Amino acid sequence: MMRSRVFGSCLVACAMLLPGGTACVQACIEGALFTNVGNDTQDRYFHRASVLSNGFVMVSGGLRLQVFPSPSLISLTNISFFNPSTNTFSASFTPLGGGGPVSPVLATARSSHTQTTLLDGRVLITGGNVNAVGTNPGPPTASVEIFNPQTGLVAAGPPMSVARSDHRASLLPDGRVVVSGMTTWQIFDPNTTTWSANFPMEEGRIAHAAIVLVDFAGPGQHRVLLIAGAGSAPDSLELLNPDAGTSTPMLSMLDEGVDDLAAGLLDDGRVLIVGGQSMITGNTLNTTYLYDPQSDTIAPGPVVPNRAGGIADHQLVERGRFIAIFGGEQEQAGADIELNYAAVFDRATESWTWNGVMNHVHDDFASATLADGRVLLIDGGVPFLGVEGPSRTVETYVPVMVPKGDMNANQIVDLSDLFGFVSVMLDPGTATAREACAADGNEDESLDGRDVMPFIDALVAP
Repeated sequence: MMRSRVFGSCLVACAMLLPGGTACVQACIEGALFTNVGNDTQDRYFHRASVLSNGFVMVSGGLRLQVFPSPSLISLTNISFFNPSTNTFSASFTPLGGGGPVSPVLATARSSHTQTTLLDGRVLITGGNVNAVGTNPGPPTASVEIFNPQTGLVAAGPPMSVARSDHRASLLPDGRVVVSGMTTWQIFDPNTTTWSANFPMEEGRIAHAAIVLVDFAGPGQHRVLLIAGAGSAPDSLELLNPDAGTSTPMLSMLDEGVDDLAAGLLDDGRVLIVGGQSMITGNTLNTTYLYDPQSDTIAPGPVVPNRAGGIADHQLVERGRFIAIFGGEQEQAGADIELNYAAVFDRATESWTWNGVMNHVHDDFASATLADGRVLLIDGGVPFLGVEGPSRTVETYVPVMVPKGDMNANQIVDLSDLFGFVSVMLDPGTATAREACAADGNEDESLDGRDVMPFIDALVAP
């Protein structure tokens, strides 16, 4: 396990270990490092992104804003690729199977679609809005495209049974993809490149959240939880069974119907539900919930900190015991504000452990977690002449971790930390959240004698 006595090196160590390493995933987060990287090749929002098998990030579609000769939204066919080694974007891609660079584009310009990297490396792109004009993003489409990184080519895939936009795609551990939205859901099988029958949902919904749950029903029996969304019951939850093709309504409900919310799976199997836009008032909310799918019980969580005006259209990134949220928008009384907001929730304390700001505002944007643990925050809406316009600004996020043994927060572990450590061990109830995290050397979320040797290790580490 990598160890560091100094604060800056801890950042590097954690970045190298995330998301696969457990040491820094389970450490406490006390801040964030946001770094600007190379701009995207195209101003865009309502686009999608995913990580390819070679570690590059593929960004597709979205909308741009035409100002002259008349203001209008324009649907995009553009595809760009982010190279994490150089922190740059390019429209060209070198096929993994050999051959010279190519510059693939979508056959159908689209926004608010889904993009999923399949287990075999191909990228599934489904639905979205097409033929934007004026302020209208255009009607939804059933069309599907598949990008093959081996050849660098985009080809037409089998269409869905119905047109969908602002829908959700959920990758199952066995490689299938559950697509949900409007009033139905389907399953894409990459082995046969075919769609299942169209199954009915309990409630119609778009702009909802969809979470692949742990297989609490039995080995391999994964379920997809659908949460809220604009439609017939925006305060409801339902559980999709991909093997049976059935949907079950949950007894638990949100206090108020919302769309444009976000949700993520914590390491204990519960689901954190964050924010959204009220279907009653149109205002964004700062409410959160903790939902237990095994018992079908829901409880209020701590409100999003320093966001009295609420948050919606934000991106959410799962990090084991932590969940980070970024950007989005606030809407109150019809006035929109694009956000540079960021915050981190800690399951161990059921509280927000940090909140702050990004370098730039990002609304209706995309994110992707890189192999080195950085989170790439891509483009999105920014204020422009009194409206929201697209951008090509990109930045990365790395969590700032609490160094183990650093009791006095001076960014180094030395004898000056000994008194604080002994005090915490003698009376754990007096420890602040940061002191408890620094003292919990074996990361078992308790302060006891088993933390002594990890503290000594940190103290004598070179």
